Amino acid sequence: MDDLDLRLIALLRHDGRRSVSDLASDLKVTRATVRARMEKLVETGEILGFTAVLRDDWRDLPIRAVTLVVVDGRNTDPAIRALSAMAEVRAIHSTNGKWDLVLDVATRDLSAFDDALNRIRLIDGIAATETNLLLTTRKGPAVSPSEFKRETG
Repeated sequence: MDDLDLRLIALLRHDGRRSVSDLASDLKVTRATVRARMEKLVETGEILGFTAVLRDDWRDLPIRAVTLVVVDGRNTDPAIRALSAMAEVRAIHSTNGKWDLVLDVATRDLSAFDDALNRIRLIDGIAATETNLLLTTRKGPAVSPSEFKRETG
């Protein structure tokens, strides 16, 4: 990927529905160049897909958190299977350093979040967790609930 690809991806991350004409204008290249670059990025797997952020994601699951997990010994695969079965765990990432896994957790309210966190801590092989609630999304594919309300009135 070169600088043009990176700038194109940045624009698409901000708004994946922008027209090829608008993207070309912002990038100061032709529409054919943008179209070819997008096709290449999809074909090579750099862009895995396009998605929509639904209002219900924020309305129904406004409590969002990142949970860091230490897994005991060789229990990573069974722990991941148990975590994958939890609807509240929206993503599981492996990582390096002190923590073995990073979880994206979302629930409808703090009571449901407390319940989910307790169930995570009871999974065999999970030795320790640290959780940080997400307050406001400053940059990303989605807006925070308060920003969404402002934008949609």
